[in-house]
Parts: sequence; structure tokens; C-alpha cells
Amino acid sequence: MKIKKGYVILLIVLVLSCLVSAADKITVWLTGHSNEEIAIIRSLTETTFTAQTGIAVDFSNLSWSDFENRFLMAAASGDAPDVGGAGTLFLPELGVRGALIDLTKMPGFQEVFNRAAPNFYRALQYKGLTFGIPYTASATVAFQRDDILKEVGIKSINTWDELKQVLPKLQAKNSNFTLQWFLSDTVYSDVNMFMWQHGADDYDPTLTKSGYDSPECIAGFKEYAELYTKYKIPKEAPVFQSFVKGELAIVLQSPGFYQNLIQAAPQLTGKWSMVEVPGTYNTGKINNTTVAGAPSAIGIFEASKKKNQSWEFIKWLTDERTQIEIASQIMTKIKGALFLPTNRDAVTKINLNKEATVVFAKALNNGNCSIYGLVAPRNRRRYLQMAAQKAILNGVEPEKAIREAADEHNAEIKKKQVEYDRYIKRLLEQQKK
Repeated sequence: MKIKKGYVILLIVLVLSCLVSAADKITVWLTGHSNEEIAIIRSLTETTFTAQTGIAVDFSNLSWSDFENRFLMAAASGDAPDVGGAGTLFLPELGVRGALIDLTKMPGFQEVFNRAAPNFYRALQYKGLTFGIPYTASATVAFQRDDILKEVGIKSINTWDELKQVLPKLQAKNSNFTLQWFLSDTVYSDVNMFMWQHGADDYDPTLTKSGYDSPECIAGFKEYAELYTKYKIPKEAPVFQSFVKGELAIVLQSPGFYQNLIQAAPQLTGKWSMVEVPGTYNTGKINNTTVAGAPSAIGIFEASKKKNQSWEFIKWLTDERTQIEIASQIMTKIKGALFLPTNRDAVTKINLNKEATVVFAKALNNGNCSIYGLVAPRNRRRYLQMAAQKAILNGVEPEKAIREAADEHNAEIKKKQVEYDRYIKRLLEQQKK
């Protein structure tokens, strides 16, 4: 009997330990990381976050190709994780459906919110509701071949007008300029940059009407299209190889291009530099607004039974020290990798040269990202891609092409307002409580 009692006691201890373990564990789905990056984040989580809080974290890594379906299916089935990290514009889509919580009421929200540039949240909010916190950053900057520009008597390009003046000289030397996305499905980022510099946006201030047919947007889209049609920048090119060869003297690229040059083109050392993107001169100054924001943000599912523990993880992940350490380990252990923090105090302290951190910090603070307004990002991307192709490839007048995009956008906005009406009413009522 004593033996049996011993077994019973042991069994009780094991059961209780399992219950405690389960109670102190959260599930986190992240998107778009390499296996090596996830391994680093998991290790740091175990040695710092879990060690300090007692909260264990079970990670899953989703691919960019299927993360939307995985999250939607999980939300519909009730088998969602506690925390979801995904593309920023997708999180509000989950939020307005009631699948993610509004984070504004979590303790210490404002302090966490202030860690990233305010514009980052344009893609994560709807009518004052915040459905995610950014944790990885990116920004478009200009990389230039200083040696080639010197040959044509130019030190740097500050405005699009200056670029247009120098392009014939570059082209005479068999060199050129490129925007970042050419005519791919992500062309919306290039178009957005011109829109913002002209004072336009994807939506009107009420988020009930497209902004694509505004005079400012039409002017920006026309300037964008004419770079291809009038000034003959390439519609496609192997950017890295062309930059190294000198066939492209100026390119707009994301931070990863910096690491590629450092690692794979040592022969160009001292021959290139980074500067802000060209700007538009209006209202008495140069507007250098660039595309900057968070490729990934992180939110809490409504179905989670561990919202407080999940919030503690989000606070830890976006903390200055955490972001510096993640960046340090990723860039030290993974050749050619770059982790750019969203935390504004961290971004200037990561292991990059001073020039790079200054330019990236400027871009992140002065940049902008797409605003969320009910219409799924994939649809808005399609509207702008089609407008670009019409204007650049098919000879359609830019104003006509972008107005047609506005018509499509407005039609979809009306549909989504009807589809999401009951969700939005409920969310806004909850916000007032």
C-alpha cells in the first residue's frame, strides 16, 4: 500500500507540474523569418524572457506565402495561437473581424506604443483601435555610386527634378537609376512614395473614400509614371549586379541591400554611399518621405486565455535591450542578415557603421507606411499595379489610369463597409466602455 501511495503522490506531482507548465506557456506564430533567426529569437526568449517571467513560449514560423490562410483558418476554427506575428496590414483585417484584441487598453500600452515611430501604426490601426505592435523595421533609402556621380559632376541627388536633369548624363555613360519595385505586385510601395511626397494618401481622412483621384495623388502618379515613359529608367534589371557593374548609379532599396554590398562587393568599398531618397519640392521645402514601416508586427488573439502573459512577451520583444540583442546575434551569426529594430532607441545602437545608422534612423522617423482602411492590401496592390502597367506599358494617360484605380478602390470600400459593419460597430462600442 505504501508503494501505491508513493506512486499516487508522484502522479499528482507530475500532473500538477504539467498544469503549471501549461498555464505558464504561450503559443506564438511569427511570419517570414529564417530558421536561423527563429532559433536565435527562441534561445533569447528562453534565457531572458522565460527566465525572468516564468512564461515559456512555443514558437511556430509561418511563410509569407501561406500566413494569411493559416491565421484565418486558425481564427475561424478557434485553434488560434495566443500571439500572432504577421504582415502589418493583415493584422487590422483580423482585428476588425474580431479575431485580435484592441491593445490600447493593455497596461503600459502608451509606453510600448511610443517605442516605434508613430507612422508605423498607420498600418496597424483602424479608427483609434490598435491591433498590433511593430517589431521588425524596414525603410527604402538611396544607394549611389559616388565614383560614377563624380564623373558627371554630381555629389548627391536631393530631388526628383535634380534626378531628371542628371539622368541624360548618366545614360550617356551607360548607367541609370531604378525605383525599388519596377512593375511587380509590390509596385504600390513606389507609387505610395510619390503620393505622400505630393501630400496624397490611399484614403480620404474619413477612410470612406479612395484618395487615388485627388489632385495630389494624380500629380504624384504622373511623376512616377513619367520616370519610365519620358526619362527611360529600366522597367526591370538585376539590381545588385547592375549596381556593382556601374550600369545603375543610383538605386532605391531596402536595408538588406546594405549587407549585400558589404558582404558580396568588397571591391566597391569607398565607391558607394547611402542617402535619403529624392524628394519633391513643395510648400517651401523638400519632402523626402520614403516607404518605411514594419514588415512584421505582433498582436494578441481574442481567443487567447493568456492575454496578460502574451502582452508581457510583446513588451519584452519590443524592448530596447531585446531588440539590440536580437539584431546583434542575427547579424553576427547569420552571414548577410540584417535585423532593423522598430525601437527608436535601439536602431542607432546596432552593429552598423555610423553612416548607415544615421540614414536608416532618418528614414524610419521620416518615412511612412500604407494606411489601413478595410480593403485588403492584396486588392489595393492590384489596383495600383494595374494602373502602373496601363500608364507605362499600354500608353494610357496616367490620370486616366489612376482614376480607374480609384473607381475600383471605391467600389471595394463600399462592399467592405457593408461586410464589416457589424464588427466595426461592436468594436467601437467596446472602445467606449
